[in-house]
Amino acid sequence: MSREQTRVFTVFMDAGVQHFESETLTPTANDDFLRQLEERCAGVEFTARDLSAAGTELDSVMAELRDHREDYDAVLVIGGMSDYRPALTGLPTIAVYNFPGFSHVPFRLFEERGGILTATCDRGNVCEPDRRDAMFEDLVEKIGLVDALARMKRSRVLLITDRPCVDDDNVHRGDLSRPYLGDLRQRSPEEFNAVFRGLVRDAFGTEITKIGTDDVAASERVQAIDEDEARAIAHRWMDEAREVRGTIEREVVNSARMYLAIKALMDEHGANASATHIRSLIPSPRPEDMIWPSLGNSQLQMEGTVGCCQGHMNVVLTHMLAQFGFGRPSMMGDFMVDPGNGVTIVMHCGAPWNLRGGAEKAPYAIRDHAERHIKGHSEPGCGASSEVRFPVGEPATVWRVDVATRSILVHTGETVDPYSLYTDWTNIMCRSKLVVRVEDAQRVQRHLYPDVYGVHRSGTIGEFRAQIRDIGRLLDFEVIEDDRAPVG
Repeated sequence: MSREQTRVFTVFMDAGVQHFESETLTPTANDDFLRQLEERCAGVEFTARDLSAAGTELDSVMAELRDHREDYDAVLVIGGMSDYRPALTGLPTIAVYNFPGFSHVPFRLFEERGGILTATCDRGNVCEPDRRDAMFEDLVEKIGLVDALARMKRSRVLLITDRPCVDDDNVHRGDLSRPYLGDLRQRSPEEFNAVFRGLVRDAFGTEITKIGTDDVAASERVQAIDEDEARAIAHRWMDEAREVRGTIEREVVNSARMYLAIKALMDEHGANASATHIRSLIPSPRPEDMIWPSLGNSQLQMEGTVGCCQGHMNVVLTHMLAQFGFGRPSMMGDFMVDPGNGVTIVMHCGAPWNLRGGAEKAPYAIRDHAERHIKGHSEPGCGASSEVRFPVGEPATVWRVDVATRSILVHTGETVDPYSLYTDWTNIMCRSKLVVRVEDAQRVQRHLYPDVYGVHRSGTIGEFRAQIRDIGRLLDFEVIEDDRAPVG
């Protein structure tokens, strides 16, 4: 898709208010309501048809939508409906009930179908302002979710890996056993890639471009990286870190070179997200020549771009949903559960620095990489990554999309200080660890099944359970709340 804006076909089913005799209330007319939406929903273009206007008929509106369906990303239906056709087009849809008004909206039907969200707005301005504003913000948030899915549809992920498959989690652990798929782990990489790309395309519309180290080394732009620019970036990272420990300037400069290389390659391949499972910009590197993308991914996230280590495409898609839908970067990591302390843990050598989006940075240290191929510290080849100190007492969401099973795993909780829970936590496992106290850690653990969902999750600062339920409804994905749902 070449266009940049999300296009929403909008149908006002009525004038928005009914039987108003009050002389003190000022109901919100359709034109004013549309203007308010346009002001709040940046990047969304509303094509509106008003059935309360003289000469506008539902049959002609439906014919227009049918003939131009491919031009739109979603449908917004506002008002009571005796004819449900505008809400049942198969496009992601939001149906809005105008309050106060007769309840001519089939909420039960919409609950039973996938792809439809509902909202309520105070079009009569009869509620207290804070309640009225909350209703409107709920609608704006839901429009933001359909915008996020539209952005997914316009997206291309650049996967940089020498491994043969386009998803490194499912091909090794993911049980893609479906009646119509079989177990893809028994297929050739070519077959796996074709089917997996198709699953991603069917669910999200997102395309995947895969290249390897040879392609990286052959890129003229990669080979022409400005060393002075890389050094300046590395020094900024080090200056902003609370400490640099176990690594050396050379390794941080190499990380900056990797960051510049990823940006150049994304531009070359028309990608707006990346997943990197390479450890060098040259083929067959010696241990001392290896480079990790950790710091570069954190910098990409500072810029609002998804950069995700390793080739776990379901996690990358999860990161993209969070970035597009919530404006938040996410942490990719291996997943552990500690029922004794009632916590779940997402861990990796690196994490976002701007945990809430924007420019504000969490405290971080630059350290060597736990995955390094040499034993020592502070010597060539030790790598560089960041140990992020997460805020304590913040809501957090741990989740993961899975395209093969068309499901989303999710639980939420509150961040805790792990350095007070564990001995020598800074040197255990990966460098960055997001630790979240949850409702029922044992239940979360009982849901673990690496052969279905792999061993990686995304961690996003903020409480997004309700939004993820809505994303699941729009995608027709099952949402499994693994801290609450029965096991089995």
